[in-house]
Amino acid sequence: MELNGVIKKMDRVFEKAADLIRSTLNSAEPILIRYHGDCDGVCAALSIYLSMKEMLGGSFEERRRRMLILRNQTAVYEVKSVVDDLELVRNMGGSNPLAILLDFSMNAESVDSLKALRKANCSILIIDHHPPDEVGGIVTLAVSPWLYGGNSDYSAGLLAGKIAEKIKVFDGLEELERVSLAGDKSKLLTPSEEVERKALVLDFMTSDSEFGESLELLYSNLKNPKIVDSIYKRAMKRIEFAKKDALRYAKVKELENGLKLVLVRMEKLRVGEFPPKGKICGEVLEEFGKEVPVVVVGYGEKVFHFRANAKAREAGFNANQLIKELKSELSEMIESGGGHDVAAGLRVNEGFEKIVIEEIIKRLGG
Repeated sequence: MELNGVIKKMDRVFEKAADLIRSTLNSAEPILIRYHGDCDGVCAALSIYLSMKEMLGGSFEERRRRMLILRNQTAVYEVKSVVDDLELVRNMGGSNPLAILLDFSMNAESVDSLKALRKANCSILIIDHHPPDEVGGIVTLAVSPWLYGGNSDYSAGLLAGKIAEKIKVFDGLEELERVSLAGDKSKLLTPSEEVERKALVLDFMTSDSEFGESLELLYSNLKNPKIVDSIYKRAMKRIEFAKKDALRYAKVKELENGLKLVLVRMEKLRVGEFPPKGKICGEVLEEFGKEVPVVVVGYGEKVFHFRANAKAREAGFNANQLIKELKSELSEMIESGGGHDVAAGLRVNEGFEKIVIEEIIKRLGG
């Protein structure tokens, strides 16, 4: 995987991020690592954690006293999470902890939590590839491809990998970068079948409670071909079942502007921990091909999921922009939302689901 212009432009910020991590390690201050619970977020966390592990040495228990590693299930750093995090970090001692937030939180809904971290004298390093809101005045350092002419194709796992390279290179680091790109369907990479399988396996393990939150366990499983094969087969069976179930409840609207809108009532689906509902919408999208513009909206139980193909994007659809408009104009109905141009999520206040879906249909040309 060759370096390109955006990555080269970001070299200095990668070095600053590595310096911040190294100086915290050398000062023996506690480190909080919070990562988004999907393939990309896990790859970012593994890259940072394993490079720090190589530098720190010591036993697992010694490292655990220095580092707190937690999963975040949404793109928002919620206030209840930061309250818990600060209590745990205080118990670890130190006067200037470092919080590393991976693949989430560079959004307006996370601002109060970020301010709480700063008020508690925490340094904050965000590594995120979602379109950013203005958080530069709050965080210590923000690593975002959008600030250097890039976009969401530069996955958080790729960015974290470049920072990890400057801390301590370990065997398997470049593969984690590739897996993260495959997991987020980045156009920067044509992945091999093996890399795509590993991306799906990581998504499965981070969704299924049987695997817990141990990065060490996730990485050990990822390096074992037999385990990867077994989990991949389990994941594919669940995906096929969920996709068939979703297609039963899918309603297709042919809009006057040529857009094909597919609506899926998500609360009717018989789903467990995997696949997540956003992924189900992605699978439904695949069923409608790539030749016409298609947007899939899965909705119900306060949560909306958007997935769109390249033709829809070319026709002007942008999920993140649509969500920004909804948050601005229906602020009393919207709790939070955001994401990428063809893949995003929206959380609405209870009781407003019908109004919001009607507004979405109207805005898309229905």
